Amino acid sequence: MAEGITESQVTQGAVPPLTQHKKITEGEADLYLDQYNFTTTAAIVGSVDRKVFVLLRDGKMLFGVLRTFDQYANLILEYCVERIYFTEKNEYAEEPRGLFMVRGENVVMLGEVDIDKEDQPLENMERISFKEALRAKRVHDESRFKHETVKGKQLARYGILYDFHKSDMY
Repeated sequence: MAEGITESQVTQGAVPPLTQHKKITEGEADLYLDQYNFTTTAAIVGSVDRKVFVLLRDGKMLFGVLRTFDQYANLILEYCVERIYFTEKNEYAEEPRGLFMVRGENVVMLGEVDIDKEDQPLENMERISFKEALRAKRVHDESRFKHETVKGKQLARYGILYDFHKSDMY
């Protein structure tokens, strides 16, 4: 017996014996792992061969089927489409990109898409040409960059660092 524990405490169930272990079934193990929020590329495993949404640092929104990835979260998307939304005007544009490789360091967010609900928001939006949308997005991004640069300079006067990069347009 361990020091300070009597045999009667163990036999009465007050202290579980050290040799008693509960075996975990495969289903319980899956539930156990699902409770964790993985911060590594292991979290991407369940999304392989499913439709995903990927938001990139430069603000691009990609939709496609995730085919594979590596330890750096570099992604290969098949049937990839780039989409631009203008929610204030209730407009969108999209351009097929085909097979698309995304460098992992540029991924801001990745999530699975419910293919039964994906097109519902688009039904109430007007589709515009991709070239027109890209031009409007560039103008918006340049305006935002100028605004963020001024904001950074104002905050620097007070000793506050404001780390904004032109490539971070998400």
